[in-house]
Amino acid sequence: MKFLKTNIHWVLTITFLFLILFGTLTPRNVIEVPDFGSDKQYHFLAFTLFVMPLTFNKLKNIYWILPVAIFFGALIELIQPFVGRHGDINDFYADALGSVIGVCMIALIKMTTLIKLKRTS
Repeated sequence: MKFLKTNIHWVLTITFLFLILFGTLTPRNVIEVPDFGSDKQYHFLAFTLFVMPLTFNKLKNIYWILPVAIFFGALIELIQPFVGRHGDINDFYADALGSVIGVCMIALIKMTTLIKLKRTS
């Protein structure tokens, strides 16, 4: 249980990683995805969630998690044609934008909290 408490950010990130891999590299006829609009929304949300735990854990992780997430998004789009899917540059854009928004949201939350803490002390 101690491992989970001290490494929850890694557990969440790896969980999101596997969910992204399953959702993007599984042939379309194998999984049923509810149609809530464009699949770009799924890409955006998935990559936003992917970068958040490690960014929240340590803000300096932005320097490596953001390039890794963007590379990961590009790699998925390149692999998709080999697994019965089609790569789409707009999916990559949604992945990259989701990654950037995810780290920016956490950075903003952490900076706002830090400013409030400094004002109260």
